[in-house]
Amino acid sequence: MLLQLLSAQKVAYVFSGGSSRSVFQIGVVERLATLGIKPAVCIGASAGAWNAAMVAARREDRMRFLWKSYMRMPYVDLRNLFVEWSPWRYAELNRRNFSRYIGSGLSSPDALPCYVSVTRLRDRSNLLIDARRVEDPVDLLIASNYIPPLYTRAPRIFGERYGDGGATNNIPYEFALHLGCDAIVIMTMKGESEGGIYKSTLDFDHKIPTDVRDRIVIIRPRHRLPYAFMERRWQKLAELITLGDLRTREVLLGERHPETDIRAEGDAPTMRITRLWHSLFRRRPQTPVT
Repeated sequence: MLLQLLSAQKVAYVFSGGSSRSVFQIGVVERLATLGIKPAVCIGASAGAWNAAMVAARREDRMRFLWKSYMRMPYVDLRNLFVEWSPWRYAELNRRNFSRYIGSGLSSPDALPCYVSVTRLRDRSNLLIDARRVEDPVDLLIASNYIPPLYTRAPRIFGERYGDGGATNNIPYEFALHLGCDAIVIMTMKGESEGGIYKSTLDFDHKIPTDVRDRIVIIRPRHRLPYAFMERRWQKLAELITLGDLRTREVLLGERHPETDIRAEGDAPTMRITRLWHSLFRRRPQTPVT
């Protein structure tokens, strides 16, 4: 797999959502850089969109600082109820972090193309939007993370309001194929022992089609992660970064690290809800449009 990535002409990094657990992707990105892998395109959904933007803006060395900044935010701030009707200040903090850690990086001459998965709220269709075409890219990133009540005001982009991209396309690897990428690295947080990859609320056990499987490398935990969806302890998140590094070495170098056997007991509560919803309101999964 390593030789496949090193010899590829155009490598895409696909960052899935996963809230705080998306710091797993930092370890993956750092190890890939050490191994000499150079991405040409970054695609992100939900919390993974921030990592995609950091890599695309050539700010990989500041990813840890961006995520660590969330640890300084009050768990709740009741004063924000009078500002944004939410006890959480994620929108404000994300705007501040974007200015501090990304800034004009996405529009710099050496920036990589960065596409963000979002859900159009009026019809729940999925779109992938080029961050370079948006007047204020931070609105696009916040839109991909928009889940009430963590956020209460869905950003308006091109006259439409958008929400969490992970709900309708959490791993938009097909778009990377459409862009002509001959190798794709998918970084996602659903464990191998949990089944297929979580792609959307309607396709939570997704299998990569056999005709493109040889062009895709999936780096994910072995088992369900024993970390909270909104984990705030940096010590725990640092463990996740290390786990991402070790899993990358296992997948690409064939090493074996017992530390990656870490697992949570039972099924994830979110997966139980998703399966119940899917059984009650089964519909065909939506396909992304650009």
